[in-house]
Amino acid sequence: MEQQLKRVKFKTIFVSDEVPNDKNIEDLKYWCNQFHKNNLTLSREGASTGNLSFRSDDGFIITATTLERKENLSNDCFVRVINYDVYKNTIYAEGKQEPSCESIMHFLVYNTRDDINAIFHGHSKPISENAGKLGLVITENEEPPGTIELANEVLDVLGENNIIVIKNGGFVSFGKTIKEAGELALKIHKKAHA
Repeated sequence: MEQQLKRVKFKTIFVSDEVPNDKNIEDLKYWCNQFHKNNLTLSREGASTGNLSFRSDDGFIITATTLERKENLSNDCFVRVINYDVYKNTIYAEGKQEPSCESIMHFLVYNTRDDINAIFHGHSKPISENAGKLGLVITENEEPPGTIELANEVLDVLGENNIIVIKNGGFVSFGKTIKEAGELALKIHKKAHA
């Protein structure tokens, strides 16, 4: 567990240990199950890769880091991120677990595009290998997971794109709704297999 937590490259200050309570968590659980079922959250070092979030009234709700699997999750597997202080590299959150190591990326994307209300980061070898054929934009540089540098790489190519590929780091789909982000990811995943 200690080895896995090194993936989180920011400090987390919990303003509350209250488990997030939001009606949209049920929809996020459904899509976590779909990502697991479709092998979009591969297992690495005993933890499930990828992270899913949706915008809430006071920040966003995201999967916790180092979850073993992304299926049949309980509410305490989610964390509400309220703010990120770039100068202190600190996430302010509510919940019982560390937020996903990619919380910085989610935070910056939500602050950049008002039309995005859901962000799904998954891993698919077919999408990554066929990104060019699929017409998907790819980040220019490979950066370590969970860093501001990786988040900035995503912002550099975000534009109006609704799906991008992170160089050697999976894909990210964006949606106005949770369903839209999920359906886009599955559609591209299926297309990549064709």
